[in-house]
Amino acid sequence: MHCDYVVGELASNQRQAAYALVCSVAPTFAESDWDALFDSARKWNCTGASDLAGRVRGLAVFRFLMHPDAGFLMDVPIFIALSSANHQAVAEALFSRLSGYAAACRFMRVWSNLPGSLEQLEDIHLFRRWDHGLIYPILPGIAGSALQ
Repeated sequence: MHCDYVVGELASNQRQAAYALVCSVAPTFAESDWDALFDSARKWNCTGASDLAGRVRGLAVFRFLMHPDAGFLMDVPIFIALSSANHQAVAEALFSRLSGYAAACRFMRVWSNLPGSLEQLEDIHLFRRWDHGLIYPILPGIAGSALQ
């Protein structure tokens, strides 16, 4: 897949730009909640997609947890792809990278609605539900190749 985006762990100098992206689609998500995501004890991972000029065009926030019904799960409550030029390419690049990260999981879940707060993001009852997002099975040997 040809890609004009650099996808990888969100650099510390990209955090504010990524937060602006979050606010554009989840305006109630507080800056203090955003900063808390980077506390290593919370175990959140942030992957960004930047254009060749370095502007953040996409973001995925995820972590790995054991779900009581689904087993080992990559939970992705925040998945944003915004680009006036080609948001589909941003989404494909991010999703492809996430698929590679999820190789040890049974499923990846991308939430349908972005959480409005850190409290909602980390709500254990919401995590346990199985009815609020795209459930993507991770098949052995093909993780990371689903969009190629």
